[in-house]
Amino acid sequence: MRIIYQDGKLLVSLTRDEVKQAQENMGRPIELPVGQLKVLHEDISKAVLQRWEKVEVPSQVSYLRK
Repeated sequence: MRIIYQDGKLLVSLTRDEVKQAQENMGRPIELPVGQLKVLHEDISKAVLQRWEKVEVPSQVSYLRK
């Protein structure tokens, strides 16, 4: 699983096995390997930073200029 921020949207990319597991457990949490925590944390941090740079910072700069 990977998490991506692109064109103002938050996207998730799943492997075939992850999609299959999600389908088999629809409506219930699915277990992810603990080893993915670091990668997912990095993905989320990168997405937050991208969103912040593209939306939040310009919004605040515009607000402060008024």
